Amino acid sequence: MIIVVLVVAVALEVILLLFRRYFFEALALALVSGSMFFFRESISYLARRDYVAALLVMLIGLAVISVGKEMARLALVQRD
Repeated sequence: MIIVVLVVAVALEVILLLFRRYFFEALALALVSGSMFFFRESISYLARRDYVAALLVMLIGLAVISVGKEMARLALVQRD
């Protein structure tokens, strides 16, 4: 199990070194688009009048979109 984790970590490091700009751009796009899932779930919770769950899911969506924003900023810095 530890060997698999190490192999994955090394593979990700190689990918990061070779395709750093594209990696961060793809990660930012995946995070921002993935946050839309949380907002859609928040709307469905609001339709069921479960306001606490809707608020929690919306906060998770905001956290994911802020991480995506930071990844996009990092991709712009790596572009130079």
